[in-house]
Amino acid sequence: MESKRKKILRKLQLPLRLVIINDETFEEKFSFKLTPMNVFVGLSSFVVLFGLGIILLVYSTPFRELLPGYGDADTKRNLQELMYKTDSIEKTLLDNEQFLNNKINILNGGSGLSDSIK
Repeated sequence: MESKRKKILRKLQLPLRLVIINDETFEEKFSFKLTPMNVFVGLSSFVVLFGLGIILLVYSTPFRELLPGYGDADTKRNLQELMYKTDSIEKTLLDNEQFLNNKINILNGGSGLSDSIK
């Protein structure tokens, strides 16, 4: 009794013929001698090459900007600048709020805060 691997390998190497015939004249247009292994390898190679082609197309063209997480350099630079400005405005706002709270505390008769101005 042959092992399952040998049976499968023999079936994958079994030659088959693919014939394309004109339906009206029964003229043979193409004839290919194929094995299931050749078809599997060919389709697998096509899928891998197609995927690599898509990746290279996206990587080397402006299509990359359409993907989430990828933006052009100007957008990234503008985002960093806006984040810096936002942080600066937030710090100034917190300092002003602390300064005003200190003034209110002094006007209400308190002693004030020692580190209200940085």
